[in-house]
Amino acid sequence: MSARNPVTPNTLKSVAAELAGQHISAEKAAAHAEMFENIMQMIESLRELPIKDVEPAVIFRPVERGVDKS
Repeated sequence: MSARNPVTPNTLKSVAAELAGQHISAEKAAAHAEMFENIMQMIESLRELPIKDVEPAVIFRPVERGVDKS
């Protein structure tokens, strides 16, 4: 996987303007960029976990007790 560029306030301002037609302030862009960068770093750390060969969990479907189905 290629290295990604960090999420910056300029990135958010450009994406908001180009894709959504919204102009956001520098302060709002900086606050959101910090949050998105943290999220992207967490996703990156999850991708690094050695779980490629792990089988999925068993699906659990609880049974309601005491419910009359007549």
